[in-house]
Amino acid sequence: MDWLLERTVHRGMVGTSIGKTIFTDLDFVALLAEMLSMLVLVLEVMNEAAQPLGLTINWAKTKIQTTDVTVPPGTTVQVGESNVEVVDTFTYLGSQLHSSGGSEHEVNRRISISCNCMQMLDRHIWRSMISLSTKLRLYNVYILPVFLYGAETWSISNQSHREEN
Repeated sequence: MDWLLERTVHRGMVGTSIGKTIFTDLDFVALLAEMLSMLVLVLEVMNEAAQPLGLTINWAKTKIQTTDVTVPPGTTVQVGESNVEVVDTFTYLGSQLHSSGGSEHEVNRRISISCNCMQMLDRHIWRSMISLSTKLRLYNVYILPVFLYGAETWSISNQSHREEN
């Protein structure tokens, strides 16, 4: 079935082409700007450019994350006729990104999710008569991946390193 989808896409039966490039799915676009006013302008231009191609922006899912303390999370920014929410954190591909740029929030979130997984298995697995080697394998398969998902992107600050010691 994958070959059929690939063949269809390459023949240009779905998607849109810009120049020689065919775009079949635009689920996520990240825009970076130094000033909020410039970001609003770029969003308005992108919306205008998308309409002739039959594309629409889902304003309910569009979020702005800023490090500017004068724009607090929870406020909305007017983009054209739509309101876009300013957020402190958002989840992308299962990892939570925080406006501080640090990973402390994501590490704490992963610890919490892993603890919940351990508690769910506690009743059925950890207290059962299953062998220790099987319990360790279950831990390595079910708990560690939940905790370590995205760990290669975590940044450790001097402050969080000092807190560990």
